[in-house]
Amino acid sequence: MIPGAGRAWGLVAWLWGPWVIAALSAPSHAQTAPQAPPVPAPTYQDRYIAGGTLSPDISTGGYGTSETSGLARSIRIDGVVSVLDQEGADASPRAHENGVIVDAQWDTASYGAWSADAAVRTGGSSRRGVSHDYGTASFSLHERGMPFDDGWQADNALGDINAPLINLARVQPRFLLAQGPMAGVETEWRGPSVLQFVAGAGKPGIYDGIKVPIFQTLGGSTGMLGAQWAPASQWALGGEFAAARDVPLYYPPLGSFATAATERISSTTGLLTAAWQDGGSRAQINVIDGTVDGSGNSRGAWVDASHTQGAMTQSFGAFRIDPNLAWGNQLITSDAEGGYYRVDYQSRRWLADFGVDQVSSVSGTGSSTTFVNGDARYQLSRDSGLGGVVNVRRSAGASAWSLEGYLDNANSYGIGRGQLDYATDPQARDATLTLQQTWNMRAGTRLSTTAAVDRIRSTAITNVEQDSTVVRLAVYGGGDLSARLALDGGVQWATAVQGQAAPSRSADVSLTWQVARTWSVLASYYENRVGSWTPLVVTSPLAPPTPAVIAAAGERGVFLTVRYQDARGAHFVPLGGVPGSGSGRLSGVVYLDANENGHYDAGESGAANVTVILDGRFSVRSDANGRFDFPAVAAGQHALTVQADNLPLPWTLTDSGRTEVEVATRDRTEVNIGALRLK
Repeated sequence: MIPGAGRAWGLVAWLWGPWVIAALSAPSHAQTAPQAPPVPAPTYQDRYIAGGTLSPDISTGGYGTSETSGLARSIRIDGVVSVLDQEGADASPRAHENGVIVDAQWDTASYGAWSADAAVRTGGSSRRGVSHDYGTASFSLHERGMPFDDGWQADNALGDINAPLINLARVQPRFLLAQGPMAGVETEWRGPSVLQFVAGAGKPGIYDGIKVPIFQTLGGSTGMLGAQWAPASQWALGGEFAAARDVPLYYPPLGSFATAATERISSTTGLLTAAWQDGGSRAQINVIDGTVDGSGNSRGAWVDASHTQGAMTQSFGAFRIDPNLAWGNQLITSDAEGGYYRVDYQSRRWLADFGVDQVSSVSGTGSSTTFVNGDARYQLSRDSGLGGVVNVRRSAGASAWSLEGYLDNANSYGIGRGQLDYATDPQARDATLTLQQTWNMRAGTRLSTTAAVDRIRSTAITNVEQDSTVVRLAVYGGGDLSARLALDGGVQWATAVQGQAAPSRSADVSLTWQVARTWSVLASYYENRVGSWTPLVVTSPLAPPTPAVIAAAGERGVFLTVRYQDARGAHFVPLGGVPGSGSGRLSGVVYLDANENGHYDAGESGAANVTVILDGRFSVRSDANGRFDFPAVAAGQHALTVQADNLPLPWTLTDSGRTEVEVATRDRTEVNIGALRLK
């Protein structure tokens, strides 16, 4: 019998059975009395659910899937044509950056979820009659959650990826070990008793490009090998080994043993770590040992602990790390000893934290630093909150301090903030008044604005008094102008109304036209002109507040992108989804939260080339503006995490940027994930 035939005949009988029975039981025409002509049936009229006010189902439209057979799969291909004009002493007057960008995700029944990213760039530049052609590419392939017997799972990757770390090495509230980018391979295995094995090797490098992200290797090689195990429910033990050969330092600090980015080093470093957790109490001890260029072993140890009871969390730690320690080709914080204490309090109306750090130089070549910071916010009413921040830094007999006061208000136009900042050290003073507003907009659109006035006085450069007043304006927003036309971008502008500070402006605006379900055209304009002023910021015991003038430079570009994008299968990332279930679009931006208010304000920068992972399975990289996009996500609860691999120092993410998000059918969900300065 044909499968499903019984159900098919049952449906036929259900539809036509009553009519057949009625026809068979009706009397013949010979026995039927004459009847009046039938009354005409009323004209059929369409009836709409909710009066036809439902929003269109984009899950099967321009951003969704047209086919629900098979497993989830998605692809996006961008062809980019660009022209850039550059300004500055050593800049090329004109350059072409053209290329192709490919992002793809697909699910499998037995081999986990897969993601692929690739980019190819071609073009060239010319200066004073001399032409320079360039062409380069980047590629990465990730597999996550491949199942094996006895509960084992494996994640694997090759191409332009990030060096692997065990989980205990990632959970570091004070000292960070970098997952430096490299061209190579890596693997991670997870098993019972929270067993974890990681390994990877490759050539270190950096990401470059404006619209086309490409990877440039720096030479040399790096390798990592690590393991982690939980012998009991409250304990976790781990260790990892990192080695580098003939590599350039990624962040060579001024005055260190490597004084130029071209100088190459070799290093070997080992880490042992143990963590204990019971309820709201946690402690972790880390021991590190390594050598750079065979200069003798450098050692270090640090302990971090925290205790949460009710609304209060206390954290404290101590550390001692010898000079000249590297993890792969990236230096870690070294030549430091001291301790810290933090206390955080949260209630329905109060948010407050206080911290004190004491840092000294192990070698005696550096100065002793004391850093005190406090932050408090009080919810005045349902719509208003008042807060302030104070930072004090005492080092080498000199003091620097900053004050910040702000008022948040949920008004009839949206959410606004008025903020006043003042920072000073022996050579500079900076006062800033900032007004920010996130505007209430219709669904699918967003708008935020920032206006600020900076008063800068400094003798830090050339010992000449500089006295300037700078006005800054910024606008960020976007949304759908029509069913097929969308606008997205940000504009910043600054100029000196008094003094000699150079003006600066930047813009990145994209207009998207949805030509067909899977095809769209993007026209983008990019401009960045850097002025010669930098505000004074006092935020860390490890980073001295030393403003540096940057020579004015800039670039401007026009980009045309033709995009093909499609998603098919049992809905993209179908956790909890079934074929034919609803879906929506999930997108957002990873940004540098300069004022730490938890909002993506106009004037704040996006973080480029950062990996965003959805439900631990599929990944995409943020673009030049920090934006990321998953075109068709099954309706329901999802989790986003971010690998802080390419965040500029000293920015970091709390809890790997983990964000819980609810995706609704026929809806577009925007998620902004902010990075904070490491303190």
